[in-house]
Amino acid sequence: MSNRKEEILEKSIELFNEKGCINSSTRHIADALGISVGNLYYYFKNKEEIIIAIYMKFMNILSEQLSTVKKGVDAPFDFYNFLNEHMELEKKYRFFRLEMNSILQNHPVLKKSLEEGIKKKSQEFKELYYHQINFGYMISLDEDEMDFIRSNTWIIGSQWELYWILMEVYDEKLRRLSGILNLLYFLKPYLTKKGLEESNLLSSIAHIKEEIKNAK
Repeated sequence: MSNRKEEILEKSIELFNEKGCINSSTRHIADALGISVGNLYYYFKNKEEIIIAIYMKFMNILSEQLSTVKKGVDAPFDFYNFLNEHMELEKKYRFFRLEMNSILQNHPVLKKSLEEGIKKKSQEFKELYYHQINFGYMISLDEDEMDFIRSNTWIIGSQWELYWILMEVYDEKLRRLSGILNLLYFLKPYLTKKGLEESNLLSSIAHIKEEIKNAK
């Protein structure tokens, strides 16, 4: 991706988080970059293309985070590190989570990209969990249980900030820590004795609880 394209995407993310995606036009983006709208359209035909490119950027980073444990390598997945990085990622792209319904209503073409992206991530979570099962870090799951855990991992991981905002947790750090804790507690029953002993999940839970206590 060219430097100009990357600049457009980064400035768009900044504006969407600050003013809202729906309230930000291509004119706003161009003005913020100090370029003409025509110059912007040379790289992206419309705002919807920009949003799709941002979404693909987000999903590609998430794929990299999920692939830290290599296929065939006996190693526990570092859920804490993954979730900590993921929450920072969600923070950067938070306009998606906070405005998703409005974005989809105003940009219908985006819906297909979102559907394809979520299906791909669901498969990546499935492969990760089967890796952990095969090496004895997670309990065996049938197909229905696997569908449940991978879908709920995504649901919790994508809705944590809105939930804690509605629960009147206004401190950003507290929301992030609470979101990580939610997912660690959700995953805990699926880990085997080996998984609990060789991963840092239990120590991570204790660490986060202490951080939350100190932050209040």
